[in-house]
Amino acid sequence: MTILISLIGAGVLIALGLFSLRLWLQRAFRIRDRRWVNDPESLAIPAERVRVPTCRGRTLSAAWYLSHPGAPVVVMVHGWGANGSHLLFMVPRLLSEGLNVAVFDARCHGQSDDDTFASLPRFAEDAEAVMAGLRARGHGDFILLGHSVGAGAVLLTASRNPGIRAVISLSAFSHPEPMMNGWLQERGIPRRPLGLIINRSVEWLIGHRFDDIAPRTTVAKIKAPLLLVHGCQDTVVPPWHARRLAQENPQATLLKLPDVQHNDPEGFARHVAPILDWLRPHLRHQAPVAPSEQERVTGTG
Repeated sequence: MTILISLIGAGVLIALGLFSLRLWLQRAFRIRDRRWVNDPESLAIPAERVRVPTCRGRTLSAAWYLSHPGAPVVVMVHGWGANGSHLLFMVPRLLSEGLNVAVFDARCHGQSDDDTFASLPRFAEDAEAVMAGLRARGHGDFILLGHSVGAGAVLLTASRNPGIRAVISLSAFSHPEPMMNGWLQERGIPRRPLGLIINRSVEWLIGHRFDDIAPRTTVAKIKAPLLLVHGCQDTVVPPWHARRLAQENPQATLLKLPDVQHNDPEGFARHVAPILDWLRPHLRHQAPVAPSEQERVTGTG
């Protein structure tokens, strides 16, 4: 009986510890600043403001620019702690190329619904939800563009959705582990043993192993034309990450941008021309459209 009581007590303590750790992780990674830096209407270009249903009964705030019937839609995915307004600088240039554009806020960001947590897989779920919404409107030809965590999300999305016309990654990291280790170091948390416990706990929280969702894993599965863009002055995600991704997909094009940092919309805006120069040849043919059932919107629980 004493052993049974001890086992029950240990189980209760472990459960309480895991519950407390989950709450701490959710608070630690909660997005606190959700303000838009610009409004779609500031572009003086008509935008359709919509709410898009996504996983777990949540909805996303999106702005759609669909002025070119039959043209591909560029679905743009912002980075962690940002929102769709941080990518608006791309909209006029993409529209001038005869493309349509969809900008949205991922869950827990901007004007979209909150959720228990945000994660790279949930960013990808939200991108797939936007694609599903556009497909319901008759649009099935997609170009994916993402920044930072959003870049990791579009790589994950493209790896499991055949028929994507092209993928543009801005400042993607190669693997979540070194990014998490940097976050731990900034907070004075030792990598062993606490860092290892926290990293594995994050995997448990989001429901995915880092190795499975890492861009260096997903990039190798992408068959669509792929452009890896990275700022040479990026200290948040150093340029070696882009080189690592290029090694995993030899068909990818690597574009290095001088004097561009990580969270640097103005810097990327200065270099839109070479990005569009790369994209134009891939607009000259009709990309195959995957069956609707392959446009998956999956849940992580």
